[in-house]
Amino acid sequence: MKILVCTDGSKNAEMAVKFSAKFAKNYRADLMILRVIKHETSMEKPVFDEYGDEYHRAKNIIKSAEGIISQIAPDITVKNRIAVGPVSAEIIRIAESEKFDCIVIGTRGNRGLRRMLLGSVADEVILYAHCPVVVVR
Repeated sequence: MKILVCTDGSKNAEMAVKFSAKFAKNYRADLMILRVIKHETSMEKPVFDEYGDEYHRAKNIIKSAEGIISQIAPDITVKNRIAVGPVSAEIIRIAESEKFDCIVIGTRGNRGLRRMLLGSVADEVILYAHCPVVVVR
């Protein structure tokens, strides 16, 4: 089994990382941590120099997630990846192209007008993903 956990470094994303570590431990699954740097168009092989601080922030977010996972499930295989593009589209593309069995994602739980105006990465992933999506909040 392959699990993709998406993180932006928020508290809700941290809870998603913890959940995915427990889930992967219980099912002896492989786990990949994904951080998507928001950009209007997708780039298969981005030039990270143009993103500067965002790339370094993404590396720190992944390092923090790896630390959480190693405390909960030290025996599972963990990979990581940084992608650039529209966040939900990149999550969906990577999950499908790399044949993940499950996506774990956090959400801030916006409701009402704010959610309608801003949309939600989690909503889009749920709608278009080829596999089950676990939303943690």
